[in-house]
Amino acid sequence: MYRIGFIIVIIFSHLTLFGQSVQRSQSNLPILSETKGELKNALGWVLQDNGLWNSTQGKILLGNSERNRNPSPMDKLGKSNFQELLIKEVLVGDEQFVVLIRYYTGGYYTFPDLEQGFKKTKNAEYFVFNAKKLDKILPLKANFNDPYAVNLEVFAYDNLVNFDKKELDTKISYNILRTRELNSKAQFTAILNLMPVITNGKKYYRFKLIKLLNKKSLYQKYLLEENKDKLFDKSYYEVPYQDFVEFFSSVEVIIPDFNIDKPENFVDFYKRGVLRYNRGNFEGALSDFNGAVQLEPENRFMMLYAYLGNTQHELENYPMAVRAFDKAILFEPTDPTQKPAWVRIYYNRGVSKYFMEDKENACRDMNKSKKLGLSDEEAIKHIKKLCKGKLKDI
Repeated sequence: MYRIGFIIVIIFSHLTLFGQSVQRSQSNLPILSETKGELKNALGWVLQDNGLWNSTQGKILLGNSERNRNPSPMDKLGKSNFQELLIKEVLVGDEQFVVLIRYYTGGYYTFPDLEQGFKKTKNAEYFVFNAKKLDKILPLKANFNDPYAVNLEVFAYDNLVNFDKKELDTKISYNILRTRELNSKAQFTAILNLMPVITNGKKYYRFKLIKLLNKKSLYQKYLLEENKDKLFDKSYYEVPYQDFVEFFSSVEVIIPDFNIDKPENFVDFYKRGVLRYNRGNFEGALSDFNGAVQLEPENRFMMLYAYLGNTQHELENYPMAVRAFDKAILFEPTDPTQKPAWVRIYYNRGVSKYFMEDKENACRDMNKSKKLGLSDEEAIKHIKKLCKGKLKDI
């Protein structure tokens, strides 16, 4: 029997009653994660033509000092601005990608020749790139006051004007799917200029995101060692060092220790199933967990059947979920570190029974998990609300 070298104590948050529903994949549409990190309150700096540096919260002003003193409605937007940066993750096939979203204010003139009738717009610009780039953005050895640049090698990009926030994730997903199916090259890439600094005894990160046509002749100059001193000579954003690090480290880069495209054994199928499950690819996860079972039908690894039950539940196959949970419960672990996960299975089985409209047995399972030491406060609140103190005695 194989040993599972993997994190096995899990929360199974997808099954929480009355919580937010998880998006389901339609036509293999990639599913974006919830927001992993947010970055706000960046201070924008610009070197003006009068030789003075000017700073403003949330925007980089123009280099023209006169226009900054008497700005037009368009000038007020600055050279660059943003309300917040968000970071999410998504699987493209089985490969981990990052979605970097910039919410910013744009605008246009109704009568551009006269520069009259200015209208503001709420825009979203996003860059999808391979998660492996995060190791270059936050290298193990980043020297203070030493600038560097990273080509994100953008996989998918778009700039949406007056976007609908409720539809943004779907639009990004369709763009990713289209790019993948057409095997097309993104029209734009992005260079991220970076430099950790110490100013007046405090640590900051300076950064600048530059969108460019995806042509080597255009982006290569930012990556040359001889040009690195020019990366921040005219403008940049600055945020507290820790805020920047926490933002880009909010996505955990997972490097599988097996060939993710060609799982070969029970462990490989289980591990890939977990990766797919944690990113909302429930159909793919189900295929992998069933593949593991087929390879070793006598394997008594509890977590496989726990995940299988959760996956069936997410796919609304509630009777099949209960059957998988039944088996997981039979395989009670001897390792005390795994007991909390085993106790949680009773609660999860109760959730599936609840969705089968079997409230009495749902409450029996949920209350048993509580009696066995369920520690999830949110789940305990759900038990109290759903079961109203009934069936406490098992």
